[in-house]
Amino acid sequence: MLAAERSQHVMGLYRRTEMVAALQRTLVSIRNAIPSDRVRARFDRIFRPRGAWIVDLHDAAFAWAHSRTPGLTRETARPALAGTHWLGSNAAESEPEALPRALYGLAVMAATDSTAFAAARASLWRTDSTSAAAVLLLLNGYTEGQRWYADALDFFLRERWAPEKGGRSVQDYVRQEWLATYGSNFDAPLPRIETRWFGYPQAVPQYGVPPALFQRLIHADNAGASEWLRENGQPDLLRTLRWLPQGDTSLSLLYTGTETLRLTTLSRQSRESLNGFLEPDNAIAIDPGYSPLLALGAIVHEWQHLLFRGRQLEEFADSLGDKARPSLQLPGIQPHLAEGFAEWSAERILSPITTRWPILGLGELEKRADLNQRGPDDQHALGYAMVRALASALADPARVTQVLLRHADDPAAIPRERTLAKAWGKYRGAEDRKLSSPTFQALIPEVTFTVDDGFPEVVSTRILVPR
Repeated sequence: MLAAERSQHVMGLYRRTEMVAALQRTLVSIRNAIPSDRVRARFDRIFRPRGAWIVDLHDAAFAWAHSRTPGLTRETARPALAGTHWLGSNAAESEPEALPRALYGLAVMAATDSTAFAAARASLWRTDSTSAAAVLLLLNGYTEGQRWYADALDFFLRERWAPEKGGRSVQDYVRQEWLATYGSNFDAPLPRIETRWFGYPQAVPQYGVPPALFQRLIHADNAGASEWLRENGQPDLLRTLRWLPQGDTSLSLLYTGTETLRLTTLSRQSRESLNGFLEPDNAIAIDPGYSPLLALGAIVHEWQHLLFRGRQLEEFADSLGDKARPSLQLPGIQPHLAEGFAEWSAERILSPITTRWPILGLGELEKRADLNQRGPDDQHALGYAMVRALASALADPARVTQVLLRHADDPAAIPRERTLAKAWGKYRGAEDRKLSSPTFQALIPEVTFTVDDGFPEVVSTRILVPR
C-alpha cells in the first residue's frame, strides 16, 4: 500500500479527508505558537485569508476560482470530468480526492503537453459545456495557485514562526547547522524556490556557481568583455550561456585511451539535467501539488545538497592555486553519500520542529520507507543508514560533514580515517559490499564568444582532451 499510495498521500490525493483535517489541526497549533503578531498576520493572509483554511494547492485553486465565481462548487465540474473518464471507475467517483486528482492531472497536462490538453479540453466541451467551463475556471485556479504555494513555502522557510528562542525560521535552523561546522565565514542563503509540474511529489536542486569557481571557468579576453562582466555580473553571464548553441543532439563519445567521455555542450547539459548545469543561482524546483507542510522536509533536503555541493566546489576552486589551467575536471559526489548526507542533515535540522509537529516529517519518512521497500541499495535509504553509522562513530555532526566533504567522490577512503579505523576495527577484513552507481563523464568544449544584446555569438569552439 505504501508503494502504491505514498505519492498520492503527500499530495492530498489519497485519504484526503483525513489528511486535510490533520493539516488544519497542525496549522491551528502552529498559529497558536507563533510569537510575533506580524508573523501571525502574514500566516493568516496565506492560510486563512477569508476565514477558511487553505492547506494545499487544491484548496488554493478552489479558493481562487470561487472568488471569481462565488456560486461555484466542486460538484459543478463533475459531469464533464466523469463524461470524459477523468474520474476513473464509478466506485472512485465519489471519493473526496477524485475531483482534485482529475483536476491536478489536467493541470499537469496543460503545462507539459499542449497538444494532448487541447484534445482533452475539446472533449470536456463536447460532453457538458457548463461543467467544462467550471473545470477550466478551476484549472486557472491551479495556475494562479502556484503563487500561493510559493508564498506558503516562503513563509515556512523565511519567517520566524517556530517558538524556540522567541521565534526561529527554518532558515535560522539551517544556518545554525552550517555555522557550527564552518564558522561565521560561511553563509547559507535561502535558494530561489521554483514551482514546476513534475506530476508527482518531486523536488530537485539546481546548482549555482560559487564566485571562486566562476573565476576559473570564465575568461574575459579583452577590455570590452571585462567591462561587460563588471556591468552585468556573474548571474547575467551564466544566463547568457543558456543561449549558446546546443550542438548535435546525437550521442557523441570521445575515447581518450583511458576513459570514455560524452561530448555535449553547456546549454544542452543544462536543459537535459534535472539539476541543470552551472546555473545562474541556487534554486529548488518543486511540484506545487506537494502539500507545503509535508514538502518542508524535501525542501530542506535539497537545500543540503546545494550547500554541500557549493562548499565542495569552493574548496576545489581554492585548491587550484594561481596557475592557469586549459581545462578543469569538476569533482563528483558519490550518490549514496550525497543522498545519505542530505537525509541525515535535513532530519537533524528539522528535529526541533518535527518533534513538536510530527506531521511535518511525514513526507520524508514515507519517502524513505517506500524507497527502502523498493530495493536494499536505494541511495536515500541505504545512504542515510551509512551516514548515521558514521555519525555514531564520530559523535560530532560538524566532523561528519567535514569527513563526507573530504571524501565526497571516493567514500571508500572514509574507513581509513584514523578515528574510524579504530572505531570500526572489528570490521577489518570483513567482505566489502559493493554498490553500483552508474555514472558518466561529460566533456564540454571551450567556447569563445561575444555578447550582443544579451545573446552570445560564437567565435570559436575547441575540444581540449583531458590529460
